[in-house]
Amino acid sequence: MNKKSHKIALVGCGRVAEHYIKILRKLKKVDFRVVAVCDVKKNRALDFSKKLGAKPYFNLKDMLKEIDVDLILILTPSGLHYEHSNLALDYKFNVLVEKPISLLVSDAKKLLKKAKKNKLFLFVAFQNRYNKAVVFLKKAIQKKQFGKIVSISVVLRWCRFQNYYSDEWHGTWKLDGGVVNQQAIHHVDALTYIFGPVKKISSFTSKRLNKLEAEDTCVSIMELKNGALCTFEATTAARPKDFEASITVVGERGMAKIGGIGLNKIDDWEMINKKKDVKKLKRMNSENFENGYGISHMKIIPLFLKKIENKKRDYNSVNQSISTLKLIHSIYASSEKSRVVKYLSNINSRKLGR
Repeated sequence: MNKKSHKIALVGCGRVAEHYIKILRKLKKVDFRVVAVCDVKKNRALDFSKKLGAKPYFNLKDMLKEIDVDLILILTPSGLHYEHSNLALDYKFNVLVEKPISLLVSDAKKLLKKAKKNKLFLFVAFQNRYNKAVVFLKKAIQKKQFGKIVSISVVLRWCRFQNYYSDEWHGTWKLDGGVVNQQAIHHVDALTYIFGPVKKISSFTSKRLNKLEAEDTCVSIMELKNGALCTFEATTAARPKDFEASITVVGERGMAKIGGIGLNKIDDWEMINKKKDVKKLKRMNSENFENGYGISHMKIIPLFLKKIENKKRDYNSVNQSISTLKLIHSIYASSEKSRVVKYLSNINSRKLGR
């Protein structure tokens, strides 16, 4: 029986789309064609059209009226994800949207409701969940190898110079947010994915080096539902390059750290009962990344296409992304209100997405 050849369309031909192109070209076991690309900037759409042999569009509605595809990738600025995903769902297309699903929790819930109503697939890209190091640590936590968790440290020390914020959307509240919602959202997501939900948050944000509406630096203290305490530090004011994206866990039976540039390597693994070959463990569960995007889009794209092919509809990635977005809003709200906030209170930022 011949495998299905999938047809894909791209919405947004910027920096993230460039990464997707690199990934798509490496997917040797997946039969697909990018048949259409869309960007309001004509030069970008035309450039991607030539690279992919796809038809260029400069208006999303024009594209949606004409194309016949299995999946649309939404790769536009964060603040436009809801608008573009919502329109694609209106035209009865399956959607894979880059993080975040939207800037407002209420909008994310609307997308989920519409996808279910129209019996469409809706996926959200949180690719770091599929990194070898993240998968390995999560399994160890599930098996209670660390015993009672004492503390967790999440650290993101990346570099974004001022020119990064000089476009029309990066660092703005309406279309992006700051380091918390743009860069560190993957690490906020990994925190709850691995260790479970957060109970309370106290946060401070600041603009230390960069000029932007939102923040370039955030420090938070969190209490998890399981009782563990967590420190969260994120900045794009590290200089002169990206240094670290890590999670460290301390438990009654040992300590571990996954790091690298994007949660891609096991840096430390020390347990009271040393039964495993630690050098081999590190080697087998670490990957080399060129940058913070990582390579795990190579895992999620075939996974989602397979679900579409087999008609196995679920909304796990959407529900997970909504939980992460709620925590993002709680982090911001704590800083805005200068007080501790409870995650379960569903408190919202006064600024993000406004």
